[in-house]
Formats: sequence, C-alpha cells, structure tokens
Amino acid sequence: MIAYIEGNHFGNPRTDTLKFMREIVMCTTCRFTPAEKTGPDGRTGGEILIGHMRDAIAARGADVKVQTQVCLWNCKRHCSVVLRDDERFTYFTGDHEPSREQADAILDWFAAHGETETGEVPFRLWPDRMRGHFIARIPPVKA
Repeated sequence: MIAYIEGNHFGNPRTDTLKFMREIVMCTTCRFTPAEKTGPDGRTGGEILIGHMRDAIAARGADVKVQTQVCLWNCKRHCSVVLRDDERFTYFTGDHEPSREQADAILDWFAAHGETETGEVPFRLWPDRMRGHFIARIPPVKA
C-alpha cells in the first residue's frame, strides 16, 4: 500500500490519516537550480523531485508515506527532504538533485534507516548519492 499525505498550507497532515510517524517530508517550493526557480516544464525542483519519489515508490511497491511541505526554510541547500521517524533519529537533508536517481538514493537510505534500531545507518551502507546531503540529525521524542 502506498499512502501520500498532503499537508495543508502549513504542512500539517490530516490527523485522521496519520497513524504512525515514519515518512519522507519533501519541500514543494525548492528551486530547480541555484539560478532557476523552475525547470523546463514549469515545475519547481521540489515538485520534480516529489514526482520522481512517487514514481520510485510505486515502482518498488514500497510502503512509504510522503508528506509535502510548502518551504522547509532551507533555500540555500535545495532540494530539501526530511527523513522522519518517531522511534529513531530523524534527518534533515538538502542539496538533492531533482532526479529519479536521487529519489532512488533517498529511498535506499531510508530503507536502511528503517532496518536499524536507532536510525544510525553505517556510512559504508550509504548510497553514494546520499553522501554530503545531511544537514541535521534530530533525536526521537521520548514519551
């Protein structure tokens, strides 16, 4: 099953569809390049990367939730993606190329993250396309 959770203007998901917190949060407004807001098709880099992510999830038949967010306030390191988990470390990432290859690398890393107890993926297991993209590691909220 693939579920896409669309946030409201403030990025808050509908609470009736969110039962657990393991998801990929993607910025809709990230630039296509440092010099261009939109690509040749008129979409932002964030919108393009989101499209590639949805295609990659569908191709794998993966059970990964994607939440969209209007601006993650990381404009100098676009495209921004948050790899969120309520039981493991959450990671804020940026500088993602809006491509299918990058979407696949994000999914590969997120799958490895889900296989760990704490969310700490050994560096040797990181896809090459994920190296250099990590901005912050956020500890899980303990109840």
